Amino acid sequence: MHIAFVHNYYENLGIEYVSAYLKSAGHKTSIVFEPGLFGSFFAYNTLAQKLFSFKKEIIRKVAMLKPDIVAFSVISDNYAWACESAREIKKRLGVPVVFGGIHPSSVPEQVIKEDFVDFIIIGEGEEAFLELVVSLEDKKQFGHIKNLVYKSNGKTMINSLRPPLQNLDRLPFPDKDIFFNEYAGLINTAYTIVASRGCAFSCSYCVNSVINRIYPNGAYYRKRSVDNVIKELEWAKERYQIQKVTFYDDDFTLDKIWLKDFLIKYKDLIKLPFFCCIHPSNIDEYTVKLLVDSNCTTVNIGIQTFSEEIRKRILNRVGGNKEIIEALRILGKTKIFVYSNVMLGLPEQTEEEVLKTLEFCSQNRADIVSTYWLRYYPKTTVIDIARKLGFLSDAQIENVEKSRHYLPYAVKGSTFDKKISKIGNLILFSGIVPYPVMKFIIKHKYYNYFPSANLLFPAIFLVGLLKRLFEGKKYAYHYFKIGDYVKFYLYYMQKKLFIFLKHR
Repeated sequence: MHIAFVHNYYENLGIEYVSAYLKSAGHKTSIVFEPGLFGSFFAYNTLAQKLFSFKKEIIRKVAMLKPDIVAFSVISDNYAWACESAREIKKRLGVPVVFGGIHPSSVPEQVIKEDFVDFIIIGEGEEAFLELVVSLEDKKQFGHIKNLVYKSNGKTMINSLRPPLQNLDRLPFPDKDIFFNEYAGLINTAYTIVASRGCAFSCSYCVNSVINRIYPNGAYYRKRSVDNVIKELEWAKERYQIQKVTFYDDDFTLDKIWLKDFLIKYKDLIKLPFFCCIHPSNIDEYTVKLLVDSNCTTVNIGIQTFSEEIRKRILNRVGGNKEIIEALRILGKTKIFVYSNVMLGLPEQTEEEVLKTLEFCSQNRADIVSTYWLRYYPKTTVIDIARKLGFLSDAQIENVEKSRHYLPYAVKGSTFDKKISKIGNLILFSGIVPYPVMKFIIKHKYYNYFPSANLLFPAIFLVGLLKRLFEGKKYAYHYFKIGDYVKFYLYYMQKKLFIFLKHR
């Protein structure tokens, strides 16, 4: 059978894995892509979004492909777009429509109500999707397919869950061609990869708090073998001539035994600069030395808030300020470019607490502190906390689950506040503004004169450039570089112009 994946904004590892699994069983897959030039996490403008929308082209291309099944990988941020696209495709083609991903996995009862959604796959999707394809091909029933939600005689049927696949090495390498053939420029950026699935932590604001409810007792957290990950990277080097690597594991340094074995082999066999996410509780001198020696050039480390009490009680996040200070101190002695994260708009977070976070970040410096607004995602435990504290009503929670509005956490999230945003924008520059200057600004409340508009991406560009020029930190951008974004936008803007002229 032919399965067409419809997706927007970014390369998607979940689609790549499912596509590879389907292809290994003899099925055909393709991608229909909406670049979302001005309607994404990175750039959002409603007028420009309408001008550069590829909605008509998506419907036209799907119709031209004549697939047997159309599938969407859905997060809350693109749910409204996925619904709009699926509705049009269903109306025009009438083929089965499948939704997978964290949003439908979180609220399957809500999503299956949509008349254009025929099937939902909850959780891990490779095996369930293939079984669904076989059942549709053979015109069989669906009651035996674990992880599947579907409609039968007007009723919603939610099948039981299968346990997560324990041996991740059994999976074929992700089908990178499905995205690389759509936009060849991706090959020259960072090769995205995961060495694990799931997370050992359950931070209240994170989708892992949902996944760990679906798969309790830590069942979803698994790692691939060192040799399997190395083989994929060797394959990618030979096939695509990749230049750097981005590990999207939630905590790359959690398993120290695995990490040591992997990085020794990575240093000998791969040698490419790489990015990874780390947790301050798992950072010490030896771990950082391993990272440096194996050509780690960029890391992301979470702070979230100065307040240890909010971090623990509201965010369910482990680790204290001493661990953060020590981790930043150790990393600060290297040429690794360090991103840290701060969250704004948290329940019970005050202006005073955000100012203390600003001062803390100025004293304990990362290269850049990315500031993000709290975004309420369906069924995350922070929703339960916010409800109990009186910050969310049942009606607001229902709106979160329906996810009709685009609320990317990089822009405004669910809790944007203009006054706090001014301080948040100052936090972005805490890695380059000297502490005495920052203390003077805080003392005299000069932050009130800072703009409240989102400065995240201009700050990343500027700070990255300055750090490269004056501190020799070459790899400020862990995925797209500035030039890559320019090429991406030019490519799709030219494509849109060509389509416009062709169909005038």
